[in-house]
Amino acid sequence: MLRASLLIALGWVLAAGIAGLGHAFGLTLALPATSVILVCHLAFERERGVPAALAMAIILGYLEDLHQGMPTGVLALAYALVFLALRWLGARLAVAGQLVRGLTALIACAAADLLTWAILAALSGPLEISRDALAGGLRMIHWHALATMLAAPAVWGMIARLDALITRMGGVGARSATPPKPQLTWKRP
Repeated sequence: MLRASLLIALGWVLAAGIAGLGHAFGLTLALPATSVILVCHLAFERERGVPAALAMAIILGYLEDLHQGMPTGVLALAYALVFLALRWLGARLAVAGQLVRGLTALIACAAADLLTWAILAALSGPLEISRDALAGGLRMIHWHALATMLAAPAVWGMIARLDALITRMGGVGARSATPPKPQLTWKRP
């Protein structure tokens, strides 16, 4: 429970922090979807059952909905579907190494963006979203996915440090995103 709460808090801090930095520095380029990277981590870890990890993916999507001003539930649904697809793939593929994690984040971000676009396109009439705005968003998906891929190693590193902190605190069930290094100790006779 502690680890789940801290991962969700990390997702919120990263989403708000990156958006705040982008606003403060006037960045107009696509910013990384750090919550998608956390959804990738949840999908490929095996210590948590599917219902608990799916609930965390939905919570991350809901927090992103609130943060981005999206209609409530759009990103939550997209993240849930991406999580389920990645979990299914996780039974067939091994995700190890920074390059593979980055490529996984790129694909997951593109999938989440396409699902979000499809949901918003389907609801564009009732929500009064212009088709021009949707077309502009569709043209930015590849840049958003690329930014997410480039940020993936840093976010996976933060997850590993968070796990190490929980382990040092004596938390149960803390698994590192990277295996711990063996430590040798020398005892004098």
